[in-house]
Amino acid sequence: MYLDVHSHTQHSTSDTLVIRNQYPLTADISEPFSVGIHPWFLNDFEAQWNALIPLAQHFNCWAIGECGLDKNVTSPLPLQQEIFLRHIELAESLELPLIIHCVKAYAEVIQLRKRTRSQQLWILHGFRKNLKVAQELIAHGIAISFGTPLLYSHQLQEVFKKIPPEYRFFESDDSIQPLVIKQVKQARFITSET
Repeated sequence: MYLDVHSHTQHSTSDTLVIRNQYPLTADISEPFSVGIHPWFLNDFEAQWNALIPLAQHFNCWAIGECGLDKNVTSPLPLQQEIFLRHIELAESLELPLIIHCVKAYAEVIQLRKRTRSQQLWILHGFRKNLKVAQELIAHGIAISFGTPLLYSHQLQEVFKKIPPEYRFFESDDSIQPLVIKQVKQARFITSET
């Protein structure tokens, strides 16, 4: 059985359990899902937050997020941090993992991890950085999720090989390839030792 910790397009199959990101917040909740407010879409965040709370308490909600920080968007970073903190508190109260979107804000994510002393699993999704960044995240208890770029990026393959297995996850994100998790797990660079 494979686990896809973050997808916008895939559904669970007989051999892959998919945690679908529910955006918009009115999407199907008949299979495992995650729910959060993406930092790209903060215009009406209070209304979104009010819609999110009952979904987060649903028995099929397996994670909070995708949420986080993105320095490439126009939303002010303090607002993004305020909303991210709400997600952290919700994940803690419901004892659910947190799926994190992060662009150019790794130091801020790590700082929030230290400040909140969160006990729940944090998974930084769509990781595409170097080993130094990966090691810093792991040193603060933040796991990393790899998607399709792992299949063709030698840098990511080296990162993958050098981090502990308990900090590695797989995702299809917005890939339309239904077998992406199997492809990643069966890739030649993954040896029986990793």
